[in-house]
Amino acid sequence: MINGNLKIVKLSVLVVTTLAVSGIVYNPHGRNSLNDIPNRIPEAAPYVLAEAQNFPPPYHEHWAQEDSPGQCQTCHQKIFDEWNGSMMSNSWRDPVWRAAFLALARATSANGECDTPEPPDGTPRAAHNPFANRGECSSTFDIGTQKYLVSRPGSLLDFFCSRCHMPTDYVDNIPLKNVTFDSRTKRESAPGDPNFNPTADNGTGLAYATLDSQFRNTESGKSGIICAVCHTYAETRDTPYHNFLRSDSRYTPAQGTQARSDLLAAAQQDTYGVPDPSKQNLGYSIGAGSYRLSPHAIGFPERFGPLAANPPAPSTDSYTSRIFGQNIDFQQMDPTKHKGYHQAMFVRAEMCAACHDVTNALPIKNKLGKWVGGFPIERTYTEWANSAYAERPGNPNFDLNFKRDCQSCHMQQDYGQPGTAQTLYKDGKPLPPLVDRVANEGGGPHPFFTHHFVGGNAYVTRLIGKDVDQTGNVAPYPELSAFSFSSADEKSPYSRAFWTHTERKGAFAQQSRMAWDRLRHVLSMDVHGPAKVAASSSAPIAIHIANTGSGHDFPTGFPEGRTAWLAVHAYDLATGNELPIHDNVWNRTSIGVGNLTAEEMVDPNFPGCDWKIPGGSADPYSMQFKAVASLGNSCPTLDLPYATALNLVTNKSGVAVDKDGKVIDKDNPEGLPQFTDTNGNGDFFDDSFLRDTRFKPRGRPEYEKNIDRYSVVIPAGTQGPVAVSAAVYYQSVEAVVALHFLGNMADTNNDFVLQPCVLGGLCDGRKPSTEPAVVEGAPPVPMVVRSWLIAVDGGKTDQTAPRVETYPAPGASQVYQDAVVKVFFSRPVRGVDSRSFTLVDSHGAQVPAGVDQIGDGTWGLFPGQVLLKAGETYTARLKAGVCDLAGSCTRQDLVWKFAVSKDPEQGSGDTSVPAGFKLPVQERSESPRTAAASRPGVVKVAKK
Repeated sequence: MINGNLKIVKLSVLVVTTLAVSGIVYNPHGRNSLNDIPNRIPEAAPYVLAEAQNFPPPYHEHWAQEDSPGQCQTCHQKIFDEWNGSMMSNSWRDPVWRAAFLALARATSANGECDTPEPPDGTPRAAHNPFANRGECSSTFDIGTQKYLVSRPGSLLDFFCSRCHMPTDYVDNIPLKNVTFDSRTKRESAPGDPNFNPTADNGTGLAYATLDSQFRNTESGKSGIICAVCHTYAETRDTPYHNFLRSDSRYTPAQGTQARSDLLAAAQQDTYGVPDPSKQNLGYSIGAGSYRLSPHAIGFPERFGPLAANPPAPSTDSYTSRIFGQNIDFQQMDPTKHKGYHQAMFVRAEMCAACHDVTNALPIKNKLGKWVGGFPIERTYTEWANSAYAERPGNPNFDLNFKRDCQSCHMQQDYGQPGTAQTLYKDGKPLPPLVDRVANEGGGPHPFFTHHFVGGNAYVTRLIGKDVDQTGNVAPYPELSAFSFSSADEKSPYSRAFWTHTERKGAFAQQSRMAWDRLRHVLSMDVHGPAKVAASSSAPIAIHIANTGSGHDFPTGFPEGRTAWLAVHAYDLATGNELPIHDNVWNRTSIGVGNLTAEEMVDPNFPGCDWKIPGGSADPYSMQFKAVASLGNSCPTLDLPYATALNLVTNKSGVAVDKDGKVIDKDNPEGLPQFTDTNGNGDFFDDSFLRDTRFKPRGRPEYEKNIDRYSVVIPAGTQGPVAVSAAVYYQSVEAVVALHFLGNMADTNNDFVLQPCVLGGLCDGRKPSTEPAVVEGAPPVPMVVRSWLIAVDGGKTDQTAPRVETYPAPGASQVYQDAVVKVFFSRPVRGVDSRSFTLVDSHGAQVPAGVDQIGDGTWGLFPGQVLLKAGETYTARLKAGVCDLAGSCTRQDLVWKFAVSKDPEQGSGDTSVPAGFKLPVQERSESPRTAAASRPGVVKVAKK
């Protein structure tokens, strides 16, 4: 009997022959031995082996038919609409990933430089692979004990990067015939088809060309993480250099061609238990692609999830009940259309850990001789598992008042509910779960987990839109030229990613706005300073920032591109002039801190490295919150496959070892890498980076930062008062990454310079038309903004009401459907919230909305529904009683109307958030106005 959980496994065992090795470079005789390096740590198949005997891969026909998103859509329209457009649905279409994978595949090519074509513009060809053999289609990698030559099209990363971004094609390229067992360790090994080569152009000139016969970039692969991938996820498998020990699975395989309900007793059909409740990881494997799908569920089809076929007695789901603070029963599934079974991991973070705790699996050294296997590319799960939110054994930071898993935050986000720890509690108690039907027809309302799958990416979701159309067909997308990264000339368009058909995209994805909603509810911030100072002096500013919204580090995930930073500005309100800020860390005085750079410069944070950052980057002198990887030379790198964990414990040969000093390899695959806690804070992975200044989650001391490095320089003659603003901005793709991996998609006029036209960045006169605002590159998303007012001795206090401008302009008739309605003030104010700043439609119905400060003097109204109705006329109102920080208040309501564009692709308006308190000049504007001003579309209403 073959048991899918590997408790008892008996197959025909292939004896692994140890090859004799001699010399510095091993030259294998068999062609097959050239396919890959010989020291790969073996991985089990990504499907339950016991079930694969009756339902063997490939599953291409199933993905295309009964397991396709289009098929799921026929009964689950709401869930389909939520999923469609998420970064999970767009995991393949994501242009940053596609470009990064292509570039990194060439850097780890098994074919030397032969996978990089000659650039079509005649410029010199680029060299990416430090281990390529000159003049040969081969590479010789340093595997620690020897140098090993490989030669085939494709890269060492083909099965690593594809497993979580195009999982259906990945699974279909792990043939059942390739599965073997080591005669000594009994370890299952399931190598992939070496012909997979997913980045190949197949002679088309376009990377990622479809080759259906190879199950390469198929329609299902392009559909990303589809419904059937998650809902056939049955158990876990170890991945190389994992950091948690796995226990035997509680899943019972369905070994036969009959329905699961016919093959198994009722008590075996659902999986209520976790593998080992005594372990911090509950006995699940944690790592990149640690999932094992059920071939029986794929082929039958059946589904796993939180709903049950046979609810137990008693029926209370105690785990979920503790999250929401109320008794919640296991919910029974309506089996009318298909069978479904409870799987315990679906309400636990360990399910998400299969793709959100990523470790470099390559057992090689980089060009500096540093071991790369074990590098913590992403540690989102591990960050959570040591936070206040994680009810896990051995976690001293857990706080029952904040118990949450990934699903109970990210899958509780909905229209108007950002789904963070700032918004999911009221009066210190958790809100009840959302309730809805999971299907169009049949079944009753259940505790409901939404499928928007929103993180912090407000940029890529806008670039490419929804993943599929309403029938499940893949939506149009930009194509990546195979000549990308082929030129060594930095001024050649082929030195970076080169995209064709950049206008292709899917329908508007709600996730682009919902990401901003989420980001605005991650950090809390307070700003304080003196109430009054004298001219010719300085005013110290104290800033406190805390990660009170996310259950993991902020930012989390891949360090390649994600960055956040603190901006500090001060303005003399008497003149509107911006004042200098002194930073005592850099011992530097500048006009403001935290704008985007206006030109290329060497990053001063890494002296001696000549690490250049382009114009449009976050001010390198600002306080930044990010992780920076290194090759081991004390300098930054974006080449993550070759990054080394700076605190990884290795032996004398520089190879990773376990706690007993034994090399982690195919003979010791269960060995756990060891890391030195260099800074002694209990986090074994922040020291892996050259620099890690991110916020940790609640429960860790580093979840908050007290910042006292800044002071405002008050020049002689300043009348004041002085307005101080502090803001945290976030970019999901920083400038250096956008220019390289997005190329002409980000640099839309192809001048090799980003023109953001926001936050002090370069601008060629174009106006932003997106929310958040930007022209080129990723928007610097304002997350949290706070202000402080300082009086100046001898200065005069302006006792008039603050002046106000609006966006959209009064009477505007072609407003973008995704507009954020804004009011701009001439001074810092308080009293602007969803009660004082409102929006109603033409029928007088109020639009549910959130209101937040998003600029020095700017407040935004964010419709919960995201999109305003096409062609509708709306009336915005700012109620009287909004006061500046000195106590002067508006005395009349400000009311104005605007009409929304009928075409979702059309619209007009400048979405900019202006710096300081100088009011923007709108079209048809005579002058900045007070709240009592009059003009077309504006109605002044006396205060009652």
